[in-house]
Amino acid sequence: MAVGAGVPARSWAQSEITNTATITGTIQTERGGALTGVSITALHLPTGIRRVATTDTRGVFTISTLLTGGPYALQISQPGFRAQVINNVFLKADAPASFALVLAPDVVAVGTRRLDRTALESVAPVDVIDMRELALAAPRVDNTQLLNYAVPSFNSVRETSADGADHVDAATLRGLGSDQVLVLVNGKRRHTSALINLLGSRPYGSATTDLNTISSNALDRVEILRDGAAAQYGSDAIAGVINLNLKSDNHGGSVMVNNGIHQSGLGYNTTLSLNKGLKLGSKGFLNVTGEVDYRGYTTSPDYARDLNSWPVYSSIRAREDSFLLANKKTAKDYRQRNGDAIMTNYRAVYNAGVELSEKARFYSFGTYNYRRGQAVAPWVLPSANPADLGTQPGFSLGYQPNINTRIQDGAAVVGLDLKLGRWDLDLSQSIGTNRMRYDLDNTLNPSLGAKSPTSFEAGGLQFTQAVTNATASRLFDNVLAGTNVAFGTEFRNDYFEIVAGDENSWKDYQAGQPGASGGSQGFIGFDPTSAIAGSRQNVAGFLDVEADVLKNWTVGAAARYERYSDFGSALIYKATTRVQATKWLALRAAYNTGFRAPSQHQQLYRQLTLLPTASGTTYSGIYNNQSDIAQVAGISKLTAEKSRNASLGLVLTPTKDLVFTADAYQIDIDDRISLTNEFGAGISPQLDDALDKAETTSVQFFANALNTRTRGLDLVASYNRTLGRGTLHVTAAANFNETTLRSLNVPTLFRGIQTDEIAGNNFIGQRQLSLITTGSPKSKLLASVGYESVKWGVTARYTRFGQVSSYDFNFDGLEEGSYYLVFSAKSVTDLILTYKPVKGLTLAAGAQNLFNVRPDNLLQAAKNGHAPDGFASAADYQAYYLKTYGTPSTTPYDHDILPHHMVQMGANGAFFYLKATYAFGQ
Repeated sequence: MAVGAGVPARSWAQSEITNTATITGTIQTERGGALTGVSITALHLPTGIRRVATTDTRGVFTISTLLTGGPYALQISQPGFRAQVINNVFLKADAPASFALVLAPDVVAVGTRRLDRTALESVAPVDVIDMRELALAAPRVDNTQLLNYAVPSFNSVRETSADGADHVDAATLRGLGSDQVLVLVNGKRRHTSALINLLGSRPYGSATTDLNTISSNALDRVEILRDGAAAQYGSDAIAGVINLNLKSDNHGGSVMVNNGIHQSGLGYNTTLSLNKGLKLGSKGFLNVTGEVDYRGYTTSPDYARDLNSWPVYSSIRAREDSFLLANKKTAKDYRQRNGDAIMTNYRAVYNAGVELSEKARFYSFGTYNYRRGQAVAPWVLPSANPADLGTQPGFSLGYQPNINTRIQDGAAVVGLDLKLGRWDLDLSQSIGTNRMRYDLDNTLNPSLGAKSPTSFEAGGLQFTQAVTNATASRLFDNVLAGTNVAFGTEFRNDYFEIVAGDENSWKDYQAGQPGASGGSQGFIGFDPTSAIAGSRQNVAGFLDVEADVLKNWTVGAAARYERYSDFGSALIYKATTRVQATKWLALRAAYNTGFRAPSQHQQLYRQLTLLPTASGTTYSGIYNNQSDIAQVAGISKLTAEKSRNASLGLVLTPTKDLVFTADAYQIDIDDRISLTNEFGAGISPQLDDALDKAETTSVQFFANALNTRTRGLDLVASYNRTLGRGTLHVTAAANFNETTLRSLNVPTLFRGIQTDEIAGNNFIGQRQLSLITTGSPKSKLLASVGYESVKWGVTARYTRFGQVSSYDFNFDGLEEGSYYLVFSAKSVTDLILTYKPVKGLTLAAGAQNLFNVRPDNLLQAAKNGHAPDGFASAADYQAYYLKTYGTPSTTPYDHDILPHHMVQMGANGAFFYLKATYAFGQ
C-alpha cells in the first residue's frame, strides 16, 4: 500500500497537525474479490489539500493524518471499473471513517458475450456514453439529440414537411441507413417504428427504431458497437449496434426539470422527469421512471415568398398585391411553418430484477410512450386550384393543413437467468409494438364542397414484434488462457398493418364539387385498397466463441443461421482478433458477413394518391412487390441485403489518463433495398395495360437495386486528469466516411431508361441514389474541454458537421432531372455550466449552437452545387426551361416556403436552456 501527497503548492507537515483523522476501507469486486492497486483520493474541499492511497493485495487502504472536519470528497478509480465519488465526508479525530466499497466493472455488453470485457479490451470499437452525466447537464433530453453531439459516427436530424417523418427522428451509424443499425435495450432486440420514411427524407424508404420513446433519465449508459454484428445478433446489425442500458438502482432517485427556448423565441421545450429506485426483497430492485416532455414548433426566419414559386393568388405582382389588399391580407399572413413539429411525450420505463434462489434470477423491463404531434403541410392557395378552397368560413382565402399524429409505443421483456452447473442460461420473451394514427384538421376534402368536414381520421400503421430467445454460455478458464462459448436459438414474429382512414379522408366525390381535388388536403388518408396486414416468422441458431489464446491475444468467431418464412435463409459468420502488442498498444481486426432482412414495411407497404381526371379517379403511388403490376414490371420479390465488413484498428494508452483509438472500415452491401423512380406510361405495352387496368398513372416499387461500398475512419481520444480541486476532461473524436455505388441491379424492362442518358429518367431516381451515397455528412468532428470540481463545472463543446449533398426533388417528373444541392460544412459551439449548491442538487445552464449557425438554404445549396445535369450553368437551365415550358423555373422546389432541408444539425439556430436535477436517497 502506498500513500503520498498530491498538492505541491501547500505542504502538509505532520508537526502542523494537532488533531488528525483517518479514513480506512476495503474495495472489492461485485463477486467479492479483493481489488489491488485501486487509487483512492481524499480531497479536503476548504483547502484543496489532497491525499492519495492505493489498496494492497487484500483490497485494504488507509489514509491517515487528515485534518478533522470537512467536507471531503472521496474519489475512487481503477482502470476497467466504473469510478466512484463520495461527497460530503466529515471526519472526527476519535472515530476513523470506514468504507466497504464495491466497484462495478466497466464492461460492455455488445460485441462480446464475455461478462468481463471492458470497452478498451473489446475486439471491436465500442463507444460508452454515461447517460447519468450527459442527461444531467446537456441541453436536450431526447436521446437522438444527446447522442448526435456525443458520438461522431452517429447522426440524427429532425425532418420538416415530410409527413410522418416530422414525428419520428431517424438515426444512422457510419453513414448507412437507419434500418441498418440494430437497437437493443438491456441486450434485447428493440422493435422498430411502424413509420416508413417517404417524401424524399434522408432515411428514404426505411423504417427506423425510435430512440426517443425511452426517457434519457431512465438510462444508465448507452453502448454503441461500431462494427457489423449480424452473426451475433441477427438482421439489421450491418452498421453496428446501439444498446440502451436501463438504470438498476434499488434506492434513491432523482427529479429533473428542463426548460429551453430558441433565440427566435420559438420552440419552447419543457420536461419534468422522475426516477426512483426501490428494493424488491433483500437482493432485488425495481427502478421506475415517469416523464412528461413538451416541444413547441419552430419555423425558419428565411421566409421570402417567390411569386414564381408559391404565389398566394397570382405570379403577377400587381394582381397579387390587389388580391391581398382587397382581402386585408399580407404575404406574412400566409407564412409557411417549416421547422420542428409540436410534440408532447408521456414516457414510462421500468427495470426489475429479483433473486429467486442462488441459481435463478427473474428479470423484467418495459417502456411505454404516448406521443401527440402536430406538423403542417404546405398552404392550399387560390393560385393553385380555386376549387380546393371550399366555401367554409376561414378557408376561402387559403388554409395550411395540420398533420397530426397519435403514436403509442410499448414494449416488455420477461426473462430468467439460470445457473446450470458452470453454464449460464438466459431465457427471455419480449414483445413490442408501435401504433401510429394520422388525423388532420384545418383542412378540407374539396370534392365534398360545402359538406366537407374540416377534420379527418386518415388511418395509420402498426408494427408488432415478438422475440423468444434462449442463450447458454460458459467461460472455460482452463482452455487456453480462457475461452467463452455461447450458443442459442431465437424465434421472432413480425406483424405489419396498414389501417384505412375514414371515407372522407381519401374518397373523391367529384359530383359534389367538379374540378376539386379528392381526399383530405395535406395528407390523403389510406384508402381500403391500401389497407393490408401480414406477418412473418423466422428462426435462428447461433454459436459464438471467444478465446484468449494467450494472455495478450484474443480471437473470436461467430456463426448464425436464420430461416425466414417469406424469403429464405441466411448463413453468416464473423471473425475477430485482438493483440496486446505492448502495455500501451493493442491492435484489433475483424471480418464479418451480414444481412438485413427486408422489413415487413418494405414487403407490404402500399399507398395510393388520388388524382381526379375528366374520365374519373386514377391513382399514383407505391405498390408492393406482391402486386400484379409489380409482376408485369418484372420487379422481383424482395430478398435480404448482404454485407461484407472488414475493419482494422488500434488502441493506444500511453498513460492511464490518455486513451486514443483509430478504426478503419470497409462495408460492401449487395442487393441494397431502395425505392425506385416513378414510372408512367411509355415504358412497355404490357406495363401500359397494367397501369390502365389499375387506373394508375404512375407507380413506384421497392427493389434490391443497389450494390454499394462504404469506407471510413473513426478516431477517438480522451484525456482525464486531476487538476487542482477538480478534474480536467478533454475529448476529441471524428468520423470520415464515403459511400459509392458499385453497380445497379436493373430489371430487364427498365434497362433502356437506365442507359438513355436522360438524367431524371433512371430506374433509381437521382434523389433516391444521392441520399444513399452523399446524403450523410462526409465527416463529423467533435471536441470538448471541461473542468469539473465538486461544486461547479464548465464544458465547451465543438461539433463540425461535414458536407452533405443530394439532388433536389423532381415532383414534376422533368426529364432533365433536378438541381444538385450541396450543403457546406457547418460548425456548432455549445457551452454547458453546472453548479451544485447543496448535496443532491445540480443546476445546469448553457447554450447549444451558441453562435446561431444554420445550414445553407436551398438557393445557396444550389449555387454550391450545379444546375440539372447537362446544363453548364443555372442561367443556361433557366433559358432552356423558359423556352421549353413557357414559364420560369421554380426550382429548387419550395425554396421560398421551405428554405432549409434538415440536413446536418437542423435549422433552428441557438438554443438556451436551464436544467435542475435533485438526487435524493443516495
